[in-house]
Amino acid sequence: MGAGTLTDPARLVAAWEVAAAVPGIARAAVLLHAAGVVDALDEALDLQVGDAAAHSAELYATAFGEVLDGLIGCDGCGELLEVQVPLAALRAPVGGRTTRVEHAGVVLQVRAPTIRDLLAAAGEPDPATVLLARCVNDPARGAIDPAALAPAVRERVDAAAEELAGAAAVTVQAACPACGAGVRAAADVGDLLWERVRVAAPAVLAEVAELAAAFGWSEADVLALSPARRRAYLDLARGGTGGPP
Repeated sequence: MGAGTLTDPARLVAAWEVAAAVPGIARAAVLLHAAGVVDALDEALDLQVGDAAAHSAELYATAFGEVLDGLIGCDGCGELLEVQVPLAALRAPVGGRTTRVEHAGVVLQVRAPTIRDLLAAAGEPDPATVLLARCVNDPARGAIDPAALAPAVRERVDAAAEELAGAAAVTVQAACPACGAGVRAAADVGDLLWERVRVAAPAVLAEVAELAAAFGWSEADVLALSPARRRAYLDLARGGTGGPP
């Protein structure tokens, strides 16, 4: 796997174009592939969700800053709260997450789901059951029947799966400034990365359009400029001197 980056404006725009055309669940995988974190899209789809989230946190930090910004709603009064999540603790992919669950003589092997698993489950009437069938097995007998799991075993499997999720199971907690209620919400790092890309890429394209209209340059010409030169030419196009402020 490579380090990956979305700081290059041409790569940012290309990642945005491809990710905009796929289902939301697959966007993190598409962004990781487009940014150069993985060489093949299949490899990105087969990342366990915790590792995909950790790589997404790394991409977010290098392109948009070390603190993840988001909004969560208060269930009590509907107020929207701005929250910030430091990314340092989320940027360590582990890989190969599995654990054993034992209860009343039942022994099961549980692995963290991949993005491909989530895509397979998304279109089914009972996604949770599909994920159980794909991610849980009996080490001695192989595949399991999720419907045959006792409630106590199912609870232990669910708890193990949540622990295995890693950076994909980030929870944000805050006190609502309007009503004082405690607010708790899950934060999906991949979704929040996409939201920043969704805003940033059209802003770059707006600069391309402005400079193309002013100087007759192509998109490739504009995107090849360093950020400092692009800002200087934008200043000139808007009647400025093109020099530092």
